[in-house]
Amino acid sequence: MGFWDYCKDKAPVLLLNAAALMTLSVFLLLLKNTQTAVFLIAAVWIFVLGVYLLLEYYFRRKYFQELTEVLEELEQKYLIAEVMKPAHRLEDKLYWEILRKSNKSVIEKIHELEDSQKEYKEYLESWIHEIKTPITAAHLICENHKDEHTKRILLELDEIENDVEKILYFVRMEQVYRDYLIHPVNLREVVLSAIRAQKRRFIQCGLQIDLDMEETLVSTDEKWVEFILKQIFSNSMKYRKPENASLRIYTEKGEKQKSLILEDNGCGISEEDIERIFEKGFTGKNGRMENSHATGMGLYFCKKLCEKLGIGIFCESEPGIYTKMILIFPDSDYNRIS
Repeated sequence: MGFWDYCKDKAPVLLLNAAALMTLSVFLLLLKNTQTAVFLIAAVWIFVLGVYLLLEYYFRRKYFQELTEVLEELEQKYLIAEVMKPAHRLEDKLYWEILRKSNKSVIEKIHELEDSQKEYKEYLESWIHEIKTPITAAHLICENHKDEHTKRILLELDEIENDVEKILYFVRMEQVYRDYLIHPVNLREVVLSAIRAQKRRFIQCGLQIDLDMEETLVSTDEKWVEFILKQIFSNSMKYRKPENASLRIYTEKGEKQKSLILEDNGCGISEEDIERIFEKGFTGKNGRMENSHATGMGLYFCKKLCEKLGIGIFCESEPGIYTKMILIFPDSDYNRIS
C-alpha cells in the first residue's frame, strides 16, 4: 500500500476537515478573535490530523504487509481467511467474517469435487483390473491356436493392453507416492523387460533393437520406468522409417548422473515441435501427418512420471535422421557403489 494511494483514499476525510477548519476559522474571526489565535487553532488541528493519518497509514501498511507475507507462504491460498489475524477495526472484522464464510463454501465445494473425483478414479481403476481378465483370456486362446488371424489379433490385443495400461497409470499418477518404491534397480533388466513386453509389435513393424548397455544400477522404481520405456518404444514404432528401422539403446555415465539414451533413426521431430512434445495432447506435424490416431498423451505421461520420480527427460532430434530420448537418473548412495 503506497502513501499516495492512501492519501487518495482519504481524500473525502481531508476535504471534510479542510471545509470544517475553514468554517471554524471564519466563525472565530467574526467573533473578534485575533488572527494569531485562529492560526494556532488551525495549526493544532492540522498537526493532530496529520499525526493521526500517519499513524493509521503506518499500522495499516504493516497489517497488509504481514497479511501478504502469510498469503505468499500458503500453499492453498484460498485458506487465507483461516490463518489471517482479524484487525481491530469493525470494518475489517466484517470483511474478515464475510471472507471466512465465502472460503468455507469454497472449501466444501472443493471437498465435494475431490470426493467425486476419487470415487470416479476408484471405479475406473476397478474397471481396468476387470477388463484385464478377458484380455488375458483372449491372449491365452490366441497363443494356443496360432495362425495368421490369431497373430493379428494378438497384435491388436497388445495395443488394447497398452492403452488400458495408459489409463491405469493416468488414474494413479496423482498418487504415485503410494504406488512406488525407490530402491536399487538394474536398468538393463528393466529395459529387457520392456522389450519383451513389446516384442510382437517390434517384430510386426520391423524395428530392430540394438541393446548396447552393461549392467547399470540406478535408484528408481522399475514398474514406472518400464511404463515410460514402453511409451517411448511406442513412439519409435509409430514414426519409424519404412525400411531398416532401428532403435539403439545405450547408457552414458556422468559424474553425478547416469543417462539412458534411446536413439531411433525415424522421421525425427521438427525444431518448432520439439519444445512442445511433452505438452498434454500435443501431436505436432508427425502426429497429424504420419499417425492420425496419435493422442499426444504418451510423452505427457512420461514427463509427469519422471518429475514425480526425480528423473530428467529430454529430447534431441534432427528431422529425417534421428530422435534421442534421454532419461537422466540422479546420483545416489546406491549409484555410488555400482
